[in-house]
Amino acid sequence: MSNSVQVAIAQANTEPWVSIWLKGQTPTWIKESIIDLDIINYRSIDAPFFIKKFDEFHENNRYRKKIGLWQGRLDKIFAKLISRKIPKYKYNQATKTLTVNSWSTYFLRGRRNIALFDWFLNCTTKDFLFLTTTSSYINQRNLLQLARQFDPNALIYAGYLLPEGEMKQFVSGAGTLISRRCVELVRDNWKLYKHDTLEDVDLGRLMSRLGILATPLSRVSVPSPNEVSKLPEDVILGEFHFRCKSQDIPRKDAEIMRLLHERITRLS
Repeated sequence: MSNSVQVAIAQANTEPWVSIWLKGQTPTWIKESIIDLDIINYRSIDAPFFIKKFDEFHENNRYRKKIGLWQGRLDKIFAKLISRKIPKYKYNQATKTLTVNSWSTYFLRGRRNIALFDWFLNCTTKDFLFLTTTSSYINQRNLLQLARQFDPNALIYAGYLLPEGEMKQFVSGAGTLISRRCVELVRDNWKLYKHDTLEDVDLGRLMSRLGILATPLSRVSVPSPNEVSKLPEDVILGEFHFRCKSQDIPRKDAEIMRLLHERITRLS
């Protein structure tokens, strides 16, 4: 099959994400140009100061037992107030950036995604949409080869499954492959989307409700620069998704990507 892929990188307009994109992704895997695969960034507009501060407080307390429990209950109430209309958006061909007219907050990431889905269906003819993040290194050729193993007319929702080892799982938002038909089904049923937790969890819940099973795909975690040299050659050449999310402060995602790119280029 000669399937084509549209890659969309979720981009936050704040640090450290801007530096990781400019110093990590831009000079490495993004610069390669291959037939049947295009790459864009997609982002929301900046939120007002107080909304941004509330969002930071919200995320810092999400996993705390007492505050997080009550916060989660309030989220289900607030989510009912979020508009189910598809936000307006603008695409800049020169910078290959889709800007969505919705505030840049964790709580509203679902609205950013549905705008991307609508743009994908209306403005491209690609068979698959691949959602990824600033901390990911993607081997474009391997991703395209993988996509060509799927039927483009099937309902494909695939990626690394979380939580690991659990019965009920969703595809990690760091790398989600969705067929065009599946994107269309999600857009047509967007009113069922909950908006009350992280966007990849909510998307997984919607997929489950629509009867779409998640297909597991592999990915490789590379949390530090030292780990790059430890990767076997067959992994370097065969894997399509490398998660370069470091735990260091300051973060070393960009350094990891550059070292990884050097190894891939040398071995290819």
